This record gives sequence, C-alpha cells and structure tokens, in this order.
Amino acid sequence: MGFFTASGNVVLISSNVTLSFEDIEANFAPSVKGSGKCGTLNVAEPLDACSPLTNKIVSNMNVTRYPFVLIIRGGCSFEDKVRRAQAAGFKAAIIYDTENGPLVAMTGDSAGIKINAVFVSRAAGKTLAKYAGAADMELWIVPSFENSAWSIMAISFISLLAMSAVLATCFFVRRHRIRRERPRAPHVREFHGMSSRLVKAMPSLIFTAVLEDNCTSRTCAICLEDYNVGEKLRILPCCHKFHAMCVDAWLTSWRTFCPVCKRDARTTTGEPPASESTPLLSSAAASFSSASVLSSVRSSSALNWPIILSVPFSFTPPIHL
Repeated sequence: MGFFTASGNVVLISSNVTLSFEDIEANFAPSVKGSGKCGTLNVAEPLDACSPLTNKIVSNMNVTRYPFVLIIRGGCSFEDKVRRAQAAGFKAAIIYDTENGPLVAMTGDSAGIKINAVFVSRAAGKTLAKYAGAADMELWIVPSFENSAWSIMAISFISLLAMSAVLATCFFVRRHRIRRERPRAPHVREFHGMSSRLVKAMPSLIFTAVLEDNCTSRTCAICLEDYNVGEKLRILPCCHKFHAMCVDAWLTSWRTFCPVCKRDARTTTGEPPASESTPLLSSAAASFSSASVLSSVRSSSALNWPIILSVPFSFTPPIHL
C-alpha cells in the first residue's frame, strides 16, 4: 500500500456539454499514465458494488473506449468495490461520496489490482450518473498536469545527476590513469651551457704585473679576487678577462654570456652589434690600444733605442719695425 496521493480530473465530454471534476486516485490501484484513459460510463449493479456485479462486460468489446463503472461509497471497503469492478470486466472504477465534503484517499491492498480507481465528490457522482450510458458521451480520466510536470522534472533531475556522476567518474579515472602513465621525471630546470671544447678554444693569457692587462680592472668579476702574477685568465669575445677557472665554470654551468656586459660569449670576437654596452666595449678597445702603445714605448726604452716624438709647433718670424 502506497502513501502518495495523486490527484487528477474526470472529464465528461458529450455533444453539447463538457464537464470536469476533480478526483483523487486510490493508493492501492495503478495510477493513470500519459495523457489519460478514455472510456464509456456504466452504473454499477448493485450501485454500492458490495456484491458481485450483474452488469458484466464482454471481453471482445471495442477497446478504443474502455468500460468504466460508477460506484457509490459505503457498505463495504474501497478495495472490495474495486475488486468486484475488476472481476466484472471494467477497466476503471469511479467511486463517489455519499456526503458533501472533501475528497478522501482510498486505501487498501494493492495485490492483484490491475484497474484504475478514483474518488470524486457527491455532486460529481450525481452528475455523472445522469450521463451514464449515453451514446454520444465519452469520459476521460486524466492525471493532474502538476503531478505530471513534477514527475517529469524529477525524472529529468535524477537522469541529470546520474549522467553527471558517470561523467565525473570517467574524468577522474582518466586523470588518474594519465598521472600514472606519465613518466616521473625530476622537476629540474634544463640548462644547455657552452661545451667545454668551445670554452677551451677561447684565447687566454698569463697575468703579469705590467700594465699590458687590458681588462676593466685587476679583480675577477666572478670570484671578486684580485689577479695574481702567473694566473691564467680567459679572454671573452667582448675583451673582458676573468680567472679561467671561474669563467669556464660560469659558461658551462650557469650562463653563456659575459658576467659584466651580458654579451653572448658564443659570438665571434669581431665588433659586437650596437647596444647599450657598445660604449663600454669601445672604451675597452681604446684602452687596449693605449696600453699597446705604452708597452711598445717601454720596450723601446729598454733597448736604448732613440724615441722620436713629433710635436707640432708654429714659428712666428720676427717683425722689423
């Protein structure tokens, strides 16, 4: 026995009148499906259906209109009335009240009940009895539109939830599978420095105390230590010098440009392209030329060779008064 009460309407349609009455479906009988059920109305004999009905329906009648039976309340239980209507061959039982009052929900045992059963008011039953048996009359038992709408919404919502659950499951399963199949490589920043062969191919020199050093300072810009006599210095394409050990490690393991001017150490030793560091490089080249000239002068002095310097001067002849 169910506890949900479904409401609907009983609609009477004839050639000159259309009437609609509110009903409540029995809890123990199948509910009306779809757009409803159409049939012809017969009055039960006996009217209370507390004994087997004498007006039985032949099974080979026209099935386009189902036979309905109108029964009055009282004398026996709702379940007994519906079972006797079913035994007589009717496809629906319409039971009306004996008093004016609110509609009640019919209860009973649903075992073996296969026909529809609804309860209507006393006024509805009296009106239906007047049109019972009319040739031009048809009766519709239709479910409430509100109930149908709620049923459709409930089914749609449940279907949507089920579909969402399936999609979410597929998504998480696939994500977990991708994570398992992905190689577990260490998250290390890849750096492709210069090869040791290219670094070793750069020119180098042995630092001395004389001023032929053409770097920007006497200190290594990487380790911040002063150069000592006899240390090996590496010369980058930008003419900056560093400890060979320091700059070799810098170029192969950290960066591929000069730590001072940021020029790419993989370029040739020719003139670098014009940039913000170009004046610095030009100054370095100028200092290199000056240092070379000074070194040549000192070498000439050491050999006691005469040094002739051309000094421009102007001669003003005397003026005789």
